[in-house]
Amino acid sequence: MSQTTHIYERDLRNRQQKLRRQKEIRRPFILAGITIVLVLAFTLSYHALLSQANTELGDISYKYYTCVQIEPGDTLWTLADRYADKEHYASQEQYITEVMRMNHLAGEDICAGNYLILPYYSAEFVK
Repeated sequence: MSQTTHIYERDLRNRQQKLRRQKEIRRPFILAGITIVLVLAFTLSYHALLSQANTELGDISYKYYTCVQIEPGDTLWTLADRYADKEHYASQEQYITEVMRMNHLAGEDICAGNYLILPYYSAEFVK
């Protein structure tokens, strides 16, 4: 065997060893990348399933506002009886507090003939 052939074989072995070392060095990075991609894929699919499960609600209702002229004998409590939705307001007090805040009322006193903006909920969508 000639010396030139021996040098080529040694170069070939060195090159193969170098490639093998590079593969060994790259392997953990590739595995970490694959792991990250799989974790993200599972996380996104899990959240997608949760969001689909949460969208199956019962009736959808929309919040609207109306302007009402106060009639003689009307109070915030009688208006709350008429317009407050038990499903969306925990109590009449909560509804009255919102009405007072919206209309900049300092107290519960209202005068016949004045107008109030009142919130209400409806299942019908109005464009």
